Amino acid sequence: MISQRLSKSKSKYGYYLIVIAAALAALVHVISKPMLEHSENMIEINPIVLAFLVYFIGGMFFTPISRKTHSISKFGKKDWIFMSVIGVTEVAALIAYFYGLSTATAVNASIFSNNEIIFSLVIAMLIFKERLRMKECIPFSMIVVGMMIIPIGNDLVQNNFSLGHMVTGDLLIVLSGILYAIDITLCKYISDRFDARRVTQVTSFICAAVAVSMIVVLEIPFDVDLMQLPGIAVISILGTGMSTLFFLMALKMIGTVRTVLLYSTTAMFGVIFSGIFLGEAITMLDIISLALVLGGIYMLRNKLAATEEHGPEEEKQVLEHEAPPRRSKSRKRAKFTPKISVRKRIEDEVIFQGWVGAG
Repeated sequence: MISQRLSKSKSKYGYYLIVIAAALAALVHVISKPMLEHSENMIEINPIVLAFLVYFIGGMFFTPISRKTHSISKFGKKDWIFMSVIGVTEVAALIAYFYGLSTATAVNASIFSNNEIIFSLVIAMLIFKERLRMKECIPFSMIVVGMMIIPIGNDLVQNNFSLGHMVTGDLLIVLSGILYAIDITLCKYISDRFDARRVTQVTSFICAAVAVSMIVVLEIPFDVDLMQLPGIAVISILGTGMSTLFFLMALKMIGTVRTVLLYSTTAMFGVIFSGIFLGEAITMLDIISLALVLGGIYMLRNKLAATEEHGPEEEKQVLEHEAPPRRSKSRKRAKFTPKISVRKRIEDEVIFQGWVGAG
């Protein structure tokens, strides 16, 4: 009885933590939006400069946290090459996102915030050369319609089907999702070998180095108002750092699928915060888009949760059916290698995407 109460209490705190993590991650859309726009009261920060500050402060934040993890000396030449490519891809994704956010609405940016899930799963399926089943097409279609077709189509109608600043901003945010999906695929190699906190610290500093190199080469003015530093610190420490920590803590308390499922509510928090703090209009189309995205993600991950609960028995039957005839125990062990199901592969990609999205 005592162990059950402790387990329930632990799960309860896990739910609290992941909801807080989602709310903190949503602050990135709302706080960075005014900094990227020209106004009389505030200096407009260049997206590359803002990306540098976010990654540099994030790297400093993770330095003491990752102190007791893998040493940098254990990284091999291939590891550094992978992390360098990851750094370039990730900073390019954030810069594209900031450029897009400067002209798009924070509401649309919040709706687009889960687009790397779709792109990462598409990349995973291309790698594994698998096709979607009919049941899997329904949630995918809901997410694509809610996340891209409705918001971008609505902006196109408002701009008389011309690629105005708003539509271009939407497309840049979608491009950032594609880059993040590539980043996720590359990070999978590193995450299997080293602690996530150390990887986050190292890649953050690599991203900062790439961004500051672009600032020097392109001769971008480093214009930042002292009044903007608290907001940048909130984006780096709360929106990225603390959100990541709470995500990882919830991961251990309530499991992977529930954690990633609840973390997708970042889009909902982003839309609400955009309406409250930025005064942006939330239309019925925005609500429909958000409902389709969250509903599609729920259906997709709820199915993965069912696979996680019942998968071992089903997979056992598949393995027994596909196993070669018995000749000897030693020969069976040598020849027989369990096959990982496609659903498990996709689930792993979704889980890892959630971690990267948090960080």
